[in-house]
Amino acid sequence: MERGHGVGVLDPHPGGSPIPTPAERFAEHPRLLHLLQIAPTLAFVVAFVFIPVASIFVWSFLRVENARFVPEFTLQAYYVLFGVGESAYLVDILVRTLRVAVTQTLIALVLGFAVAYFVGIKMRGSRYALPLLLLFAIPFLTSYLLRTLSWWLPLQERGVINVILGNLAALLGLPFEPLKLLFTEFAVHVGLLSTYLPFMIFPIYLAMSRVDETVLQASADLGGRPRHTVLRVVIPLVLPGMLIGSVFVFVGVMGDSVVPLFLGGPGNSLIAQLMDQAVSGQRWSLAAAIASVILAIALVLIIAWERFFGLRRIGEI
Repeated sequence: MERGHGVGVLDPHPGGSPIPTPAERFAEHPRLLHLLQIAPTLAFVVAFVFIPVASIFVWSFLRVENARFVPEFTLQAYYVLFGVGESAYLVDILVRTLRVAVTQTLIALVLGFAVAYFVGIKMRGSRYALPLLLLFAIPFLTSYLLRTLSWWLPLQERGVINVILGNLAALLGLPFEPLKLLFTEFAVHVGLLSTYLPFMIFPIYLAMSRVDETVLQASADLGGRPRHTVLRVVIPLVLPGMLIGSVFVFVGVMGDSVVPLFLGGPGNSLIAQLMDQAVSGQRWSLAAAIASVILAIALVLIIAWERFFGLRRIGEI
């Protein structure tokens, strides 16, 4: 007890050391503070992302009876999917889907890189660069189904493409038979490319816009040709954008069922169509198994990215 002017006052800190405030306590444990900061977001992701995805994986191992899940472990859905003891029809469709997805990703990568390079490097500083880039986003202002059906007219036997080719053949004096374009794998590629090409362009453009102009000038000053500059300077710098765009396109094609249904016909079905059919037929386990396979492929891509490049490179975009 201290005395001042004859009045007794209790010392709030008898030991001489002040009582730490809550902020000071958290400062001593930064990890706990960070955990509390991300707790709401983490809870949201767990509740609305991880739990639903885990549920799909669990459902693929359950038996369905009278359109309801029975808590009984079974691999029947995966036996049907991979053709174990049955027809390999679903395996053929899965292989076709992987082939189309890989081909579509490569085509989109080449075209997307060309567009992003032209807008991000060649047109850098131009007032027309952003409007030109936004042209690729205009189709997203319309219905996905409408965008897909819009390809029917140009791909028909008397469509725009065959008319142009027929006129060119007539000018050259060559015989011409209308090409069958609709309800073919070519039509599927055209529809998928028009849908997913922007998902490749924008990540590459974002990475391209961060390439320092002085680096390009240094390459030119050292005698580097434009081709060598692109291969040895630009591509390594924009590789994260190329990888992100490739994952977007590949996974998107794997899960697309509208384009192959309306442009490919019954002979060009992809795996996502089988998932829709399984849901319509109340074959919940098979639908969950197909979804699990698509998710597993996506996870393999992400793990491979982490293994060879590291996920931190996402921050370079």
